[in-house]
Amino acid sequence: MKKRMKNLTYLLLVVLIGIGAHVFYLTTLSATETYPSDTYLQNEANKTALIIVAHDDDMVGSCGTMTKLCQEDWKIREMCFYQEGGKYSEEIRDRNSIRKTDLQRVAIIQGFAGVDPIDFNFRNDMQTEKPYMPMPYSDFPVNYKLDSLAKYIGDYIEQYKPSVLFTLDSQVGGYGHPDHVVVSQSVLNYCRAHKNDDGFSVKRIYQAVFAPSLAERVIGKMPAYVAAKKVYECDGMPLPDVQFDISPYAEQKKKAMLAYTTEQNSLKKIWPYYNWYPAWLYFRIFDRDFFKIVDVEKL
Repeated sequence: MKKRMKNLTYLLLVVLIGIGAHVFYLTTLSATETYPSDTYLQNEANKTALIIVAHDDDMVGSCGTMTKLCQEDWKIREMCFYQEGGKYSEEIRDRNSIRKTDLQRVAIIQGFAGVDPIDFNFRNDMQTEKPYMPMPYSDFPVNYKLDSLAKYIGDYIEQYKPSVLFTLDSQVGGYGHPDHVVVSQSVLNYCRAHKNDDGFSVKRIYQAVFAPSLAERVIGKMPAYVAAKKVYECDGMPLPDVQFDISPYAEQKKKAMLAYTTEQNSLKKIWPYYNWYPAWLYFRIFDRDFFKIVDVEKL
């Protein structure tokens, strides 16, 4: 009996040491840079914001910030797109149905005013085997329905009159996916073209980014990200301007991330092992959301 207890004690000790070592490893992935805390959104009178992204889960990494804003009486809606076709069209159709249900669950978790999924193939070639790999900006007009995309974006902005838009960055679109880039660039282009219109409401665009150390440590070796820096001729995502402490919203952030049931493989690559640990611990290590801010007036 004593020997069994001794063996169990040793086993428990080994497990605890292993967990401690792994948690320490996670701390080596977290961002080392510090940026100013955001103050603009605290003082904005028009507390209406829109998330405009290519895919439903594109802003999930910033859902701590979205939950924070919703709890501060911001009215936030999300528009995203669902494409079908190509070699795996039937599988994609079935997955899209699940993703739309998941999106509704995420909206409830975060406290959104609503979500607006759009069925629209904004990419011309749905036969592409690796649609996530980057392409030159100059190829966008050939590969995407830019005019139709701009119409969807413009109508959405004019319908809800937001003061703020949230997107991914318009340089590499997070890790390099051209769908991300083209939607974010379309948002920028629409705001640039209409900023002087009477009644145009958008004042700031918040682009979700990683701090450089976090980007290099977590996604630095991803083939799409490596290729994106070459294709887009840059060092990676734009540098953040502000950060948000999202540790008070850790539970909601983890629940929202887990709610994307079909996208867990992708999410675990960008937020490694987030599903292994309690939210309070994991998001005490990865405790900040980062954003590049675009002042629409200066576009």
